[in-house]
Amino acid sequence: MTTETSLEVVRVGKAFGGDALVSTDPHGLGTLLYDRISDDNIPLKKYLRWSESLHGVEIGRSGVAHVELLEDILADHEIVHISFSGNCGSMRELESTLNDEFQGNVTILATIYPTLDFTLLDILPPDASKGHGVSRLAELSGLTAENVMCIGDNFNDLKMLEYAGTAVVMGNADAKLRQMPNFYTTLSNDESGVAAAIERFIFN
Repeated sequence: MTTETSLEVVRVGKAFGGDALVSTDPHGLGTLLYDRISDDNIPLKKYLRWSESLHGVEIGRSGVAHVELLEDILADHEIVHISFSGNCGSMRELESTLNDEFQGNVTILATIYPTLDFTLLDILPPDASKGHGVSRLAELSGLTAENVMCIGDNFNDLKMLEYAGTAVVMGNADAKLRQMPNFYTTLSNDESGVAAAIERFIFN
């Protein structure tokens, strides 16, 4: 994303009370930078603790880094990814506002956890999505969409599922995903749903 777009995305997101995470190293560890975490954003705190442990075995490396002010970082780095998280209501409003303001200049993907009242919004360059990645991989492999099966469990998987010839939704996914036409529902992640889908659609 351009510096101008990145700065504006961060400005709008913070105005909605969203806690921002930014990734600036496209060829590195995918380290996440942040400058604040709201006291009540418990899911994000847990996520950051998990991320910090990703590279814990490598001395001096971490999946997360705190900075004084994200806006000071954006001007000097290539921005790969920006995310915001917060309660479902405020993030739904933020998603609508970002869509109105940027209109195709960014990709916005929502991962929603209603039982936790927590939503994660990913803001990416306009051609970045799981669907784009899968279609490109299929093209490089000489495959068409009809030969591709994708499995997902949240709304950030939607483009990928819409692309696939065989789209499978986990049993624990949001009801709106499970009810979409042409999507198959497998067992939940606690019931080996991925294995069940592979058994049904690949081995049979």
